[in-house]
Amino acid sequence: MISLTARRLQVFVSIVETGSFAAAARRLGIAQPSVSAHVQSLERDTGARLFERQSGKQAILTEVGRSFLVHARELIERTAKLEEDVATRTGANAATISFACQRSLAHTALRGPLADFAKLHRDIRLSVRIAFQEEVMASVRMGAADLGCLMSNEEPVGLPSLLIGRQSFVLFAAPDHPLVGRKGIDPAELGRQDFVGPVASSLFGQTQRKLLAGLGIERVNMVAEGTEFSVVRDLVAAGLGVGASLRASVAADVAEGRLALLDIDGPPLHLDVRLLINPQRRSARPVRAFIDYLRETTAADGQDGVWPRPA
Repeated sequence: MISLTARRLQVFVSIVETGSFAAAARRLGIAQPSVSAHVQSLERDTGARLFERQSGKQAILTEVGRSFLVHARELIERTAKLEEDVATRTGANAATISFACQRSLAHTALRGPLADFAKLHRDIRLSVRIAFQEEVMASVRMGAADLGCLMSNEEPVGLPSLLIGRQSFVLFAAPDHPLVGRKGIDPAELGRQDFVGPVASSLFGQTQRKLLAGLGIERVNMVAEGTEFSVVRDLVAAGLGVGASLRASVAADVAEGRLALLDIDGPPLHLDVRLLINPQRRSARPVRAFIDYLRETTAADGQDGVWPRPA
């Protein structure tokens, strides 16, 4: 008998959609050996290989794997519908929103709106999970969250989403950094500086590198990394290198003189704020109410495509 747990099916489908075991592990927020173990269990139970073994290359389905994919997607969809039906009939999720939010947004732009929504809609229980980009996407994709919010200038693959705003992205350094105070810094000169930032292999690390590439900085000398912005901020303040983040994340430190913004000769940097939607929950009343609230809030608060309104 084949042990088709929901987790194994989600891992299998994620490998197909992302193209590799490593990419699936990043999407789901688990270790790559765990992904391999799930596939090995499926292959052991089915008695057939589901993927061609090509080390370091894209995961390619075998003929059995292609057939298995059709059934796997059907079973995932049926399971989601069953869970939704049971929740609706029992009232378990009738007035509940599970919301996964990227850490930097939850602590800045969405801090006020989340509290205001909870206050205005006391009949809806808002459950907020603060997470990294990878975890936000995985939570919505796997059905653990009704909605997710993150920053990305690229549309997520395989998930419905709404563009609800933009965030200003800035470069900053310690007040005594040699570039501080200069006007119109050449990006080429900036590219020769040491940098401090998020872990390069993370989605946010990749997002930051793409923004810098837009300025013409293709190679970044990252001398220190941190998964938490507070660590990155402290390392930059200590003089280790240049940092890049949301303007809202460093506003207080700049006002206090602990950090200073760099004036770069280039176009303003922005990141789109996207609301990811679990297809199985998009029609639920509390989910619709939350979506409408965020869209109205960002539309009213925005200015020149940037939300929230600059101080």
